[in-house]
Amino acid sequence: MMVATFANHYGAMIFKKKVGTGCILRPVPRALSSSCGTCAFFEGPFKTEYVNENLEAVYEVQGEKYNKIYEN
Repeated sequence: MMVATFANHYGAMIFKKKVGTGCILRPVPRALSSSCGTCAFFEGPFKTEYVNENLEAVYEVQGEKYNKIYEN
């Protein structure tokens, strides 16, 4: 499972549209910070074509830990 954070809600919506089914928008977990408070949970792998200017970071979920794999 992966989670992406964004600078604003619009970026989260664009990301969801690019990823398609299997992408769910949710509030950002407390362990991560985000400007807009919305994140996208999705099944990997992360692809660079998902990137938009509002994407802040992508993390791989490992139990209760988040491993940063991409920063914009």
